[in-house]
Amino acid sequence: MSENFKDFEEALTSSRDDFIVRQNQAVEQAREQFGKKNVKAKKLERPKPSRAQSVTPSDSFKTGHIVRLAVRRKQIALDEMFEYKSDKLSKLEARLDAEKAAKKAGYPIIGYVYSIDKL
Repeated sequence: MSENFKDFEEALTSSRDDFIVRQNQAVEQAREQFGKKNVKAKKLERPKPSRAQSVTPSDSFKTGHIVRLAVRRKQIALDEMFEYKSDKLSKLEARLDAEKAAKKAGYPIIGYVYSIDKL
């Protein structure tokens, strides 16, 4: 299974590299044909190998609450669920943080609290 995965990964990497080379050649040909001023240099670079995904602060919470709010952008609009992970121990503080985050995200109207769950 791991050999198939490695083969697949190598095939994807070589395919990506071939695409980048072809794209850079096309840019060079266009620059030669139409002149350097008319063609923007949009050369692609190979992405650097990434290390393990860094842990985001919201994923690293060990204590706190998940607050789900019903929010709206307009007075007549339908309610949407807004979920916020808070590191606060108090339900009230977690709710206030969630309401601030919802307003910051562009939801000026907060209908009601759907649920508050512990992490």
